[in-house]
Amino acid sequence: MLLDFEDEQVEEEFGTYEPEEPEGLKLPRESDLFLGHSSQEKEVLELINSGAMPHALILSGPEGVGKATFAFRLARYLLKYGMPDSAQDSLFGDAPAQATSLDVSADDPVFAKVASGGHPDLLTIERQTDPKTGTTKNNLDVETARKAAPFLRMTSSADGGWRVVIVDDADLMNRNAQNALLKILEEPPANSILMLVTHRLGAMIPTIRSRCRALHFHALETDILAQLLEREVGQTLSLDDRDLLSSLTSGSIGTARQIIESDGLELVRHLMNMWQDWPKMNWVEIHHLSNQLARGKSADSMFDNIEMFFLWLTRSMVFAKAKSQLLPAPLQSHPVFQNMLDASDLIQWTQKFDEIREHFTRARRSNLDKKEAVLEAFMLMDK
Repeated sequence: MLLDFEDEQVEEEFGTYEPEEPEGLKLPRESDLFLGHSSQEKEVLELINSGAMPHALILSGPEGVGKATFAFRLARYLLKYGMPDSAQDSLFGDAPAQATSLDVSADDPVFAKVASGGHPDLLTIERQTDPKTGTTKNNLDVETARKAAPFLRMTSSADGGWRVVIVDDADLMNRNAQNALLKILEEPPANSILMLVTHRLGAMIPTIRSRCRALHFHALETDILAQLLEREVGQTLSLDDRDLLSSLTSGSIGTARQIIESDGLELVRHLMNMWQDWPKMNWVEIHHLSNQLARGKSADSMFDNIEMFFLWLTRSMVFAKAKSQLLPAPLQSHPVFQNMLDASDLIQWTQKFDEIREHFTRARRSNLDKKEAVLEAFMLMDK
Protein backbone atom coordinates (compact mmCIF):
# COMPACT_ATOMS: atom_id res chain seq x y z
CA MET A 1 0.00 0.00 0.00
CA LEU A 2 1.38 3.42 -0.98
CA LEU A 3 1.65 6.07 1.66
CA ASP A 4 1.20 9.80 1.19
CA PHE A 5 3.89 12.22 2.26
CA GLU A 6 4.00 15.85 3.25
CA ASP A 7 5.72 18.01 0.63
CA GLU A 8 7.79 19.77 3.25
CA GLN A 9 9.53 16.49 4.12
CA VAL A 10 11.03 16.12 0.65
CA GLU A 11 11.14 19.68 -0.70
CA GLU A 12 14.77 20.22 0.14
CA GLU A 13 15.95 16.78 -0.99
CA PHE A 14 14.18 16.52 -4.34
CA GLY A 15 13.37 20.07 -5.29
CA THR A 16 10.11 21.31 -6.71
CA TYR A 17 9.05 21.51 -10.34
CA GLU A 18 7.69 25.03 -10.81
CA PRO A 19 6.62 25.94 -14.38
CA GLU A 20 7.46 29.43 -15.56
CA GLU A 21 4.91 31.77 -17.04
CA PRO A 22 4.50 30.89 -20.76
CA GLU A 23 6.17 33.00 -23.39
CA GLY A 24 4.00 34.59 -26.05
CA LEU A 25 4.27 32.39 -29.13
CA LYS A 26 2.72 33.12 -32.50
CA LEU A 27 -0.46 31.49 -33.68
CA PRO A 28 -0.47 30.01 -37.23
CA ARG A 29 -2.39 33.01 -38.58
CA GLU A 30 0.26 35.35 -37.12
CA SER A 31 3.43 33.55 -38.20
CA ASP A 32 5.62 35.12 -40.87
CA LEU A 33 8.15 32.28 -40.77
CA PHE A 34 7.62 29.07 -42.72
CA LEU A 35 10.26 26.35 -43.04
CA GLY A 36 10.42 22.68 -43.86
CA HIS A 37 7.67 22.12 -46.44
CA SER A 38 9.26 23.40 -49.64
CA SER A 39 7.83 20.62 -51.81
CA GLN A 40 4.26 21.47 -50.78
CA GLU A 41 4.85 25.16 -51.49
CA LYS A 42 6.40 24.33 -54.87
CA GLU A 43 3.35 22.26 -55.79
CA VAL A 44 0.98 25.09 -54.92
CA LEU A 45 3.09 27.66 -56.78
CA GLU A 46 2.91 25.50 -59.90
CA LEU A 47 -0.88 25.43 -59.58
CA ILE A 48 -0.98 29.22 -59.19
CA ASN A 49 1.34 29.88 -62.12
CA SER A 50 -0.62 27.53 -64.38
CA GLY A 51 -3.96 29.02 -63.36
CA ALA A 52 -5.08 25.64 -62.06
CA MET A 53 -5.63 26.31 -58.36
CA PRO A 54 -8.31 23.87 -57.15
CA HIS A 55 -11.35 25.06 -55.22
CA ALA A 56 -10.58 22.76 -52.29
CA LEU A 57 -7.43 21.48 -50.59
CA ILE A 58 -6.92 18.92 -47.85
CA LEU A 59 -3.78 19.61 -45.83
CA SER A 60 -3.03 16.35 -44.03
CA GLY A 61 -0.26 15.12 -41.78
CA PRO A 62 0.82 14.80 -38.15
CA GLU A 63 -0.56 17.31 -35.70
CA GLY A 64 1.46 20.47 -35.22
CA VAL A 65 3.87 20.24 -38.16
CA GLY A 66 2.76 23.48 -39.83
CA LYS A 67 -0.36 22.63 -41.84
CA ALA A 68 -2.44 25.49 -40.43
CA THR A 69 0.50 27.88 -40.84
CA PHE A 70 0.69 26.89 -44.50
CA ALA A 71 -3.08 27.38 -44.91
CA PHE A 72 -2.88 30.97 -43.63
CA ARG A 73 0.24 31.57 -45.74
CA LEU A 74 -1.62 30.54 -48.89
CA ALA A 75 -4.70 32.50 -47.80
CA ARG A 76 -2.64 35.69 -47.46
CA TYR A 77 -1.16 35.23 -50.93
CA LEU A 78 -4.53 34.67 -52.61
CA LEU A 79 -6.17 37.54 -50.73
CA LYS A 80 -3.41 39.90 -51.83
CA TYR A 81 -2.57 38.71 -55.34
CA GLY A 82 -5.23 36.24 -56.42
CA MET A 83 -4.43 34.21 -59.51
CA PRO A 84 -2.36 35.50 -62.48
CA ASP A 85 -5.38 36.50 -64.54
CA SER A 86 -6.75 38.71 -61.76
CA ALA A 87 -3.49 40.03 -60.37
CA GLN A 88 -3.78 43.38 -62.15
CA ASP A 89 -6.93 44.10 -60.16
CA SER A 90 -5.22 43.43 -56.85
CA LEU A 91 -6.25 45.92 -54.22
CA PHE A 92 -2.77 46.19 -52.74
CA GLY A 93 -0.40 45.69 -55.68
CA ASP A 94 0.52 43.53 -58.62
CA ALA A 95 1.64 39.94 -58.26
CA PRO A 96 4.84 38.86 -60.02
CA ALA A 97 4.43 37.38 -63.49
CA GLN A 98 5.54 34.02 -62.10
CA ALA A 99 5.06 33.45 -58.38
CA THR A 100 8.22 32.06 -56.78
CA SER A 101 7.10 32.28 -53.16
CA LEU A 102 3.92 32.60 -51.13
CA ASP A 103 5.52 35.30 -48.99
CA VAL A 104 3.46 38.33 -48.04
CA SER A 105 5.35 40.91 -46.01
CA ALA A 106 4.49 41.13 -42.32
CA ASP A 107 4.13 44.89 -42.91
CA ASP A 108 1.44 44.39 -45.53
CA PRO A 109 -2.18 45.34 -44.62
CA VAL A 110 -3.38 41.90 -45.76
CA PHE A 111 -0.98 40.22 -43.36
CA ALA A 112 -2.21 42.37 -40.48
CA LYS A 113 -5.88 41.71 -41.23
CA VAL A 114 -5.36 37.95 -41.47
CA ALA A 115 -3.31 37.90 -38.26
CA SER A 116 -6.00 39.79 -36.36
CA GLY A 117 -8.84 37.68 -37.74
CA GLY A 118 -10.34 40.77 -39.31
CA HIS A 119 -10.00 40.14 -43.05
CA PRO A 120 -13.52 40.28 -44.54
CA ASP A 121 -12.76 37.63 -47.18
CA LEU A 122 -11.32 35.00 -44.82
CA LEU A 123 -13.36 32.74 -42.55
CA THR A 124 -11.75 30.36 -40.08
CA ILE A 125 -13.93 27.49 -38.93
CA GLU A 126 -12.81 25.68 -35.79
CA ARG A 127 -14.16 23.88 -32.78
CA GLN A 128 -16.33 26.04 -30.56
CA THR A 129 -16.18 26.62 -26.83
CA ASP A 130 -18.86 24.92 -24.75
CA PRO A 131 -20.66 27.79 -22.95
CA LYS A 132 -21.50 25.55 -20.00
CA THR A 133 -18.00 24.23 -19.29
CA GLY A 134 -15.80 26.87 -20.92
CA THR A 135 -13.79 24.12 -22.63
CA THR A 136 -13.27 23.47 -26.34
CA LYS A 137 -15.72 20.97 -27.76
CA ASN A 138 -14.43 17.56 -28.82
CA ASN A 139 -15.86 17.84 -32.31
CA LEU A 140 -16.70 20.36 -34.99
CA ASP A 141 -20.48 20.44 -35.25
CA VAL A 142 -22.70 20.74 -38.29
CA GLU A 143 -23.96 24.24 -37.40
CA THR A 144 -20.39 25.54 -37.47
CA ALA A 145 -19.54 23.72 -40.71
CA ARG A 146 -22.60 25.19 -42.44
CA LYS A 147 -21.05 28.67 -42.26
CA ALA A 148 -18.63 27.79 -45.07
CA ALA A 149 -21.04 27.65 -48.02
CA PRO A 150 -22.82 31.02 -47.65
CA PHE A 151 -19.52 32.75 -46.89
CA LEU A 152 -17.85 31.44 -50.06
CA ARG A 153 -20.85 32.44 -52.18
CA MET A 154 -20.66 36.07 -51.07
CA THR A 155 -18.96 38.64 -53.27
CA SER A 156 -15.40 39.49 -52.33
CA SER A 157 -14.74 42.88 -50.73
CA ALA A 158 -12.12 43.51 -53.46
CA ASP A 159 -13.01 43.63 -57.15
CA GLY A 160 -12.17 40.20 -58.57
CA GLY A 161 -10.78 39.11 -55.21
CA TRP A 162 -10.88 35.75 -53.50
CA ARG A 163 -12.95 34.25 -50.69
CA VAL A 164 -11.13 31.77 -48.44
CA VAL A 165 -12.37 29.36 -45.77
CA ILE A 166 -9.97 27.44 -43.54
CA VAL A 167 -11.41 24.55 -41.52
CA ASP A 168 -9.07 23.58 -38.70
CA ASP A 169 -9.29 20.12 -37.10
CA ALA A 170 -11.41 19.07 -40.06
CA ASP A 171 -11.02 15.41 -39.08
CA LEU A 172 -13.13 16.17 -35.99
CA MET A 173 -16.19 16.96 -38.11
CA ASN A 174 -18.89 14.31 -37.79
CA ARG A 175 -20.54 12.93 -40.88
CA ASN A 176 -23.33 15.51 -40.86
CA ALA A 177 -20.80 18.33 -40.67
CA GLN A 178 -18.79 16.88 -43.55
CA ASN A 179 -21.94 16.38 -45.61
CA ALA A 180 -22.74 20.07 -45.07
CA LEU A 181 -19.62 20.93 -47.12
CA LEU A 182 -20.47 18.70 -50.07
CA LYS A 183 -22.80 21.15 -51.83
CA ILE A 184 -20.19 23.91 -51.95
CA LEU A 185 -17.60 21.37 -53.16
CA GLU A 186 -19.92 20.20 -55.93
CA GLU A 187 -20.68 23.74 -57.12
CA PRO A 188 -17.76 25.93 -55.99
CA PRO A 189 -18.02 29.66 -56.73
CA ALA A 190 -15.32 31.32 -58.81
CA ASN A 191 -12.30 32.72 -56.97
CA SER A 192 -12.99 30.72 -53.83
CA ILE A 193 -11.06 28.07 -51.95
CA LEU A 194 -11.87 25.78 -49.04
CA MET A 195 -8.88 24.43 -47.10
CA LEU A 196 -9.39 21.48 -44.74
CA VAL A 197 -6.62 21.01 -42.16
CA THR A 198 -6.67 17.43 -40.93
CA HIS A 199 -4.45 15.23 -38.78
CA ARG A 200 -6.22 12.04 -39.92
CA LEU A 201 -6.96 11.90 -43.62
CA GLY A 202 -8.86 8.63 -43.14
CA ALA A 203 -11.42 10.44 -41.00
CA MET A 204 -12.61 12.42 -44.01
CA ILE A 205 -15.46 10.76 -45.92
CA PRO A 206 -14.61 9.52 -49.45
CA THR A 207 -16.91 12.05 -51.15
CA ILE A 208 -14.97 14.87 -49.49
CA ARG A 209 -11.57 13.40 -50.36
CA SER A 210 -12.55 12.84 -54.00
CA ARG A 211 -13.43 16.54 -54.44
CA CYS A 212 -10.27 17.96 -52.87
CA ARG A 213 -6.64 18.02 -53.86
CA ALA A 214 -4.52 16.57 -51.05
CA LEU A 215 -1.24 17.99 -49.81
CA HIS A 216 0.61 15.71 -47.40
CA PHE A 217 2.88 17.16 -44.71
CA HIS A 218 5.57 15.32 -42.77
CA ALA A 219 7.34 15.72 -39.43
CA LEU A 220 9.84 18.55 -39.25
CA GLU A 221 13.54 17.75 -39.10
CA THR A 222 15.38 18.58 -35.89
CA ASP A 223 17.27 21.59 -37.29
CA ILE A 224 14.16 23.13 -38.83
CA LEU A 225 12.15 22.57 -35.65
CA ALA A 226 14.91 24.33 -33.70
CA GLN A 227 15.02 27.29 -36.12
CA LEU A 228 11.27 27.81 -35.85
CA LEU A 229 11.32 27.63 -32.08
CA GLU A 230 14.35 29.86 -31.71
CA ARG A 231 12.66 32.49 -33.87
CA GLU A 232 9.51 32.37 -31.77
CA VAL A 233 10.89 32.03 -28.24
CA GLY A 234 13.80 34.39 -28.85
CA GLN A 235 16.50 32.14 -27.46
CA THR A 236 19.04 29.67 -28.77
CA LEU A 237 18.32 26.07 -27.90
CA SER A 238 21.17 23.80 -26.86
CA LEU A 239 21.87 20.67 -28.89
CA ASP A 240 20.48 18.59 -26.02
CA ASP A 241 17.27 20.65 -26.00
CA ARG A 242 16.94 20.26 -29.77
CA ASP A 243 17.31 16.49 -29.59
CA LEU A 244 14.94 16.18 -26.66
CA LEU A 245 12.23 18.34 -28.24
CA SER A 246 12.52 16.61 -31.60
CA SER A 247 12.27 13.17 -30.02
CA LEU A 248 9.44 14.09 -27.65
CA THR A 249 7.32 15.72 -30.34
CA SER A 250 8.15 13.58 -33.38
CA GLY A 251 8.91 16.82 -35.21
CA SER A 252 5.70 18.65 -34.28
CA ILE A 253 6.17 22.40 -33.90
CA GLY A 254 2.73 22.66 -32.27
CA THR A 255 3.59 20.16 -29.54
CA ALA A 256 7.03 21.72 -29.10
CA ARG A 257 5.36 25.11 -28.57
CA GLN A 258 3.19 23.63 -25.83
CA ILE A 259 6.19 22.07 -24.10
CA ILE A 260 8.14 25.32 -24.11
CA GLU A 261 5.11 27.35 -23.02
CA SER A 262 4.74 25.12 -19.95
CA ASP A 263 8.48 24.73 -19.26
CA GLY A 264 8.01 21.04 -20.02
CA LEU A 265 11.64 20.31 -20.87
CA GLU A 266 12.64 20.82 -17.25
CA LEU A 267 9.87 18.49 -16.12
CA VAL A 268 10.86 15.78 -18.61
CA ARG A 269 14.48 15.92 -17.45
CA HIS A 270 13.25 15.64 -13.86
CA LEU A 271 11.20 12.58 -14.80
CA MET A 272 14.18 10.94 -16.52
CA ASN A 273 16.29 11.49 -13.42
CA MET A 274 13.61 9.86 -11.27
CA TRP A 275 14.30 6.54 -13.01
CA GLN A 276 18.00 6.40 -12.15
CA ASP A 277 17.52 3.91 -9.28
CA TRP A 278 15.42 1.52 -11.37
CA PRO A 279 14.30 -1.23 -10.74
CA LYS A 280 13.76 0.41 -7.35
CA MET A 281 11.55 3.47 -7.44
CA ASN A 282 11.61 6.22 -4.86
CA TRP A 283 7.96 6.51 -3.94
CA VAL A 284 8.59 9.45 -1.63
CA GLU A 285 9.79 11.44 -4.63
CA ILE A 286 6.93 10.13 -6.80
CA HIS A 287 4.36 11.25 -4.23
CA HIS A 288 6.08 14.61 -3.97
CA LEU A 289 5.78 15.08 -7.74
CA SER A 290 2.14 13.98 -7.87
CA ASN A 291 1.19 16.28 -5.00
CA GLN A 292 2.22 19.26 -7.12
CA LEU A 293 -0.63 18.49 -9.52
CA ALA A 294 -3.00 20.05 -6.99
CA ARG A 295 -1.25 23.41 -7.18
CA GLY A 296 -3.29 25.78 -9.27
CA LYS A 297 -3.36 26.67 -12.93
CA SER A 298 -0.17 24.80 -13.95
CA ALA A 299 -1.66 21.41 -13.06
CA ASP A 300 -3.20 20.77 -16.48
CA SER A 301 -0.04 21.50 -18.47
CA MET A 302 2.06 19.55 -15.97
CA PHE A 303 -0.26 16.55 -16.32
CA ASP A 304 -0.09 16.83 -20.13
CA ASN A 305 3.70 16.74 -20.03
CA ILE A 306 3.79 13.77 -17.66
CA GLU A 307 1.43 11.86 -19.95
CA MET A 308 3.60 12.79 -22.94
CA PHE A 309 6.71 11.53 -21.14
CA PHE A 310 5.21 8.14 -20.30
CA LEU A 311 3.96 7.63 -23.84
CA TRP A 312 7.29 8.75 -25.32
CA LEU A 313 9.27 6.46 -23.03
CA THR A 314 7.21 3.34 -23.71
CA ARG A 315 6.85 4.09 -27.44
CA SER A 316 10.62 4.52 -27.71
CA MET A 317 11.12 1.14 -26.06
CA VAL A 318 8.71 -0.51 -28.52
CA PHE A 319 10.39 1.06 -31.56
CA ALA A 320 13.86 0.12 -30.31
CA LYS A 321 12.80 -3.49 -29.84
CA ALA A 322 10.77 -3.79 -33.03
CA LYS A 323 13.38 -2.22 -35.29
CA SER A 324 16.51 -3.36 -33.44
CA GLN A 325 17.58 0.26 -33.20
CA LEU A 326 19.09 2.47 -30.54
CA LEU A 327 16.98 4.42 -28.10
CA PRO A 328 16.61 8.16 -28.82
CA ALA A 329 19.71 10.15 -27.88
CA PRO A 330 18.10 11.77 -24.78
CA LEU A 331 17.41 8.29 -23.34
CA GLN A 332 20.80 6.94 -24.39
CA SER A 333 22.43 9.52 -22.15
CA HIS A 334 20.95 7.64 -19.16
CA PRO A 335 22.25 4.02 -19.16
CA VAL A 336 19.35 2.94 -16.94
CA PHE A 337 16.96 3.12 -19.90
CA GLN A 338 19.05 0.64 -21.88
CA ASN A 339 18.86 -1.67 -18.87
CA MET A 340 15.09 -1.23 -18.83
CA LEU A 341 14.95 -1.98 -22.56
CA ASP A 342 16.93 -5.19 -22.13
CA ALA A 343 14.80 -6.37 -19.19
CA SER A 344 11.64 -6.94 -21.31
CA ASP A 345 10.91 -8.25 -24.78
CA LEU A 346 8.93 -6.61 -27.60
CA ILE A 347 5.60 -8.16 -26.55
CA GLN A 348 6.01 -6.97 -22.98
CA TRP A 349 6.93 -3.43 -24.02
CA THR A 350 4.03 -3.33 -26.47
CA GLN A 351 1.67 -4.37 -23.69
CA LYS A 352 3.17 -1.74 -21.41
CA PHE A 353 2.68 0.99 -24.02
CA ASP A 354 -0.95 -0.07 -24.56
CA GLU A 355 -1.60 -0.09 -20.81
CA ILE A 356 -0.14 3.38 -20.34
CA ARG A 357 -2.05 4.82 -23.31
CA GLU A 358 -5.34 3.28 -22.20
CA HIS A 359 -4.74 4.45 -18.64
CA PHE A 360 -4.33 8.10 -19.58
CA THR A 361 -7.25 7.93 -22.02
CA ARG A 362 -9.45 6.50 -19.29
CA ALA A 363 -8.20 9.05 -16.77
CA ARG A 364 -9.23 11.92 -19.04
CA ARG A 365 -12.59 10.47 -20.00
CA SER A 366 -13.56 9.76 -16.38
CA ASN A 367 -11.98 12.98 -15.09
CA LEU A 368 -9.84 10.95 -12.70
CA ASP A 369 -7.94 12.92 -10.07
CA LYS A 370 -4.63 13.92 -11.68
CA LYS A 371 -2.57 12.96 -8.67
CA GLU A 372 -4.04 9.46 -8.57
CA ALA A 373 -3.67 9.09 -12.34
CA VAL A 374 0.05 9.87 -12.17
CA LEU A 375 0.60 7.51 -9.23
CA GLU A 376 -1.14 4.71 -11.11
CA ALA A 377 1.00 5.36 -14.21
CA PHE A 378 4.13 4.84 -12.13
CA MET A 379 2.64 1.66 -10.70
CA LEU A 380 1.92 0.35 -14.20
CA MET A 381 5.54 0.91 -15.14
CA ASP A 382 6.70 -0.75 -11.90
CA LYS A 383 4.85 -4.02 -12.56
